[in-house]
Amino acid sequence: MVDSLVFRNLQSAAEVRQAWPLEASGYPEDEAASLDALLYRFNAAPHLFFGAFTSSGDLVGYVVSTQTSAPLVTHESMSTHDAQGTTGCVHSVCVASAWQRKGLATKLLRLYTESVREYNQHAEVAVNRLALISHKYLLPLYEKAGYRVLGVSDVVHGSEPWFDCVLDL
Repeated sequence: MVDSLVFRNLQSAAEVRQAWPLEASGYPEDEAASLDALLYRFNAAPHLFFGAFTSSGDLVGYVVSTQTSAPLVTHESMSTHDAQGTTGCVHSVCVASAWQRKGLATKLLRLYTESVREYNQHAEVAVNRLALISHKYLLPLYEKAGYRVLGVSDVVHGSEPWFDCVLDL
């Protein structure tokens, strides 16, 4: 099932609009990005907005980041993009509910990492680290995708604690 999907960067605001319902249903209200935030991230860093599409063009999962000069996700990096930054801050990893528990999130993360490495081959400023914050119950997913857990994050966003995770490229 997952093997039938097409993986690529999102290419338009219309595709970003497909991402927003996944975001809204995938995160609690106090953690979900707004449509405006997703559009900002797409416009600022389209090379860091990667999705999984069905053969009919429906978006069923995505990963989105922006760049920062900080080594980890910070409050500031959650709402800004620093084109000179060498850390990619992963803001969202979302999969449509019908596609969950099928290995799609792991495949998305691995292919996203490959996509960033390919981007780095011709980038003026390479992304040499991917960083994210995760709730405890999702740490095995990120570890399976190659991320290292560093410990409890300084970021407070929503009601549950977050853990810093990184993947050096």
